Amino acid sequence: MKSIQKHHGVTVKDILRLPILKNAKLLGGIEGLNRSVRSIDIMEIPEIKPWLREGEILLTTTYSIRNEPNLLPKLVEDLAQAGAAALAFKPERFIHQIPEEMIEVSNRYQLPVIAIPAEIPSIDITHSVMELVLNWRTALLSRAEEIGTKLTTMVLENQGLQALVENVSKLLDAPVSVLDNKGCVIAQSPEAKILDIGSGMKWNIAVDKQIAGKLIVHKDSLDAMEQVCVDQARVVFSLELMRKKTAEETEIRLRGNFIDELLSDLPPSELEVKKKGRQLDFDADKYWEIGIIEGFDSKLDEAILSDLRALLMSEGKRKNLRPHIEARGTQILLFLPSEETESTLWLDILKLWIDHHLGEDKARIRVGIGNKYFLWNMYKSYREARKALEIGRKIYSQYSHIQYENIEIYEIIADAAENKELSNLFQKKLGKLLLYDQETRSELLKTLFIYLEQGKNMQETAKRLFIHRNSVKYRLERIEEIAQLDLSSAQQCFIYHLCLTWYLLR
Repeated sequence: MKSIQKHHGVTVKDILRLPILKNAKLLGGIEGLNRSVRSIDIMEIPEIKPWLREGEILLTTTYSIRNEPNLLPKLVEDLAQAGAAALAFKPERFIHQIPEEMIEVSNRYQLPVIAIPAEIPSIDITHSVMELVLNWRTALLSRAEEIGTKLTTMVLENQGLQALVENVSKLLDAPVSVLDNKGCVIAQSPEAKILDIGSGMKWNIAVDKQIAGKLIVHKDSLDAMEQVCVDQARVVFSLELMRKKTAEETEIRLRGNFIDELLSDLPPSELEVKKKGRQLDFDADKYWEIGIIEGFDSKLDEAILSDLRALLMSEGKRKNLRPHIEARGTQILLFLPSEETESTLWLDILKLWIDHHLGEDKARIRVGIGNKYFLWNMYKSYREARKALEIGRKIYSQYSHIQYENIEIYEIIADAAENKELSNLFQKKLGKLLLYDQETRSELLKTLFIYLEQGKNMQETAKRLFIHRNSVKYRLERIEEIAQLDLSSAQQCFIYHLCLTWYLLR
């Protein structure tokens, strides 16, 4: 498509080139010859101001003000303030002396004043002027139709937003950018050049009566033809963004349905999972693990979700992996692919995200992670991630991330919650300690559990309990004294840890 020729529409200069006006004289306002002409009207009454319009040439014999020639300067001023194009009058009929003040006002406002020979019929002048204006408008509409057809065809042929932007850029002979509703560039031409999106002329692009993006043309002004191109471009960009939005919504819906199928107790067959996985960017050749993040308020913060998505997608791109993230209620579901079963890639990234992106919120955020499986067995990882969170809430309140493989044994213990033998064993070994905690509101049972969990490391225990190492030492001495425990025996410590785990899981 050829580029648009520079043209600001019909101007006063074009009007003066009409054969019928070859003997007309320009009396003043020569600097306004480039004013655009939209119409021509004839003055029949002295109080014409309310009917003056932008881009209008006012044609008059001055008959209505023949006895008040001093009104001519005021008429020129009124025309200038209305944004009119020019004043054309026949001075020989009724105004024999042209007021100097009229010419001064004409030059001051740069509004052309044209003297027309009396013998030229007014109807011939209006006919010639409107014919020129209508021909221009016809050309403008024809060009608009040509541009609109070409760009719409590109949308229907699914050539993409980038191809549309490149064509509009050629038409306008200027760089063009299209932004999404967050202000991010989604297409621009030239593609490789860094453009300043803070400058240039801007227009909103609407989809479903909502602003979906912006069109930026990187130039200072547009003529009439260029403005037509921009108007057509906004329509087709809106169509393209709507098509893109519909495609994204359809993909999200299909992906959501696929995920529901994968996480159900009766997932699709391996063959069906592989087929759908290829269509929705779930690589069936990779291992997958499910992560569940909980602890948010009733409404997920979109900024937090965006930060996590960007972090995971960035790392996935580096490793040629495509993770998926989905918000469901107050939880975030993570679908994390890996090349091998031993990789801790995603766990390390989630730890980093919790530490550096959540600030004070990280104390209430918890991540449960299942084991790795092939895609058609991903429901197992989902069940394990949920179980990890469930057990973590009861016995690992100090941890922000719980892997199922680390608490798998506890699920077996949890199944024995009503076991009388374990209940009796707990009372025998730790009943006195529980009674002491209840009477004094102390945390000796918790201290003992964390101490055993940390491999009897006092420094780590102090860190987990947010107390001094000496306080841990003192508590352990009280525990041994109250319950007559032997913390030097590995066998006894195993029994204490088993009893505590059973108790906490209840």
